[in-house]
Amino acid sequence: MSVMRKSFLLAALIAGGLGYWTLSSSREGSDHLNGMHHSPDHSSGHAMHTDAPMAPGAGPATQRFALPVVMISPDVVHNLGVRTARVRYGDLVHRIETIGKITRVDPMARRTLTPPIRGELVRIADKQEGDMVKAGEFLFSVRSDELFEHEKAFRETYLAGDRATANAMIPGLNQMGLSPDQIARLQSGDAPEMPVEVRAFEDGFIYTRRGLPGDKVHTGFTVFNVGGNYRVIEVTAEIFERQWRWVKQDQQASMTVRGLPGTVFEGRVVRVEPPVGYTTRSLEVALKFRTDNPELSQSMFAHVNIIGQGRKHVLLVPSDSVIRTGEGDRVIVVEDGSRFSPVAVVAGEEGRGMTEILSRLNEGDEVVASGQFLIDSESKLLAGLQRHGAHMSHHHGASKPGSPSGAHHGHAETTSGLPDGTRSGP
Repeated sequence: MSVMRKSFLLAALIAGGLGYWTLSSSREGSDHLNGMHHSPDHSSGHAMHTDAPMAPGAGPATQRFALPVVMISPDVVHNLGVRTARVRYGDLVHRIETIGKITRVDPMARRTLTPPIRGELVRIADKQEGDMVKAGEFLFSVRSDELFEHEKAFRETYLAGDRATANAMIPGLNQMGLSPDQIARLQSGDAPEMPVEVRAFEDGFIYTRRGLPGDKVHTGFTVFNVGGNYRVIEVTAEIFERQWRWVKQDQQASMTVRGLPGTVFEGRVVRVEPPVGYTTRSLEVALKFRTDNPELSQSMFAHVNIIGQGRKHVLLVPSDSVIRTGEGDRVIVVEDGSRFSPVAVVAGEEGRGMTEILSRLNEGDEVVASGQFLIDSESKLLAGLQRHGAHMSHHHGASKPGSPSGAHHGHAETTSGLPDGTRSGP
């Protein structure tokens, strides 16, 4: 009997010690971030109150969060340097950074000027090889019976008042080479016999001149070769599979070279190749840069930035506010000045420090952009304590069927963070 009595007393002491440790751990875990004191609630005998999420249908409101709400007083929020931001709609701009290689240096940068339509040369500028031309300067003009018919149809349609049909004809006239000024003159009633005028696209020099007034020409006939006082640098780079739809021809790009610190070269995308390499799943992009810098040479490596195609009017948060974990992405939503709720979200594309949010947030929501990891860690700690407390309550309730509901066995609780010790909760 003596041995049995000693065993029973030892078990009672262990159970009491475990209950005390659980309650103490709950308080310490809750105070880990809040830094708040506990004030007892004399009406119920509990020093704190659990501010846990409600399951659907378990309360008057459905919670957006799956982890416990963390209560922090405004003073502690200020001391921690917590910074917040508003969820807003905006345009998502992609900037693609990659490494490229200079694959070609063209020391004789030229551009071939050909007629945009088949027809007959009307006039040609008195420019010879080596002569200088200015951007916008007239070089040659071409007449075409086909073009005149289109001009006549456009003029008659516009003056008849059928503006919708006339406007639909403008892109075709542009492709044939008519300028906006010539189209405006047709709308004013000028004769529909305007030849196409080709002008210099930039300042440069005449390298080649061909043709005389009255010569028949086609769209592949070179009338002038014009070049500037610069070299064309062609760069080949690779981008990842997820960036394929961001890159299009003629997008702007910039380039820097390690050997030329502080120098930025501006250019554009000229070609996007099909996917290369089954294992790498990458896409080859060709870019061109114009420069008079003589220090660039073939086979040099360069750091390339491409301004990718963006997305319009998407829901955005600062990328720093998104907590990325193996279980999914989360943000910390500020419910009011002192209630911080972890919310699981679906994050989309990212660009220029902003991330697209596809679900669970609304425009105007306030999220934590600095200090969110501390709050998230505190919430997960509280969740662990609550699960442990629920397990201990169930264990003691099962071992003591006669114990009253709501006893102090393993109850995981959070502080309210209020100066007067008022209990927190919804």
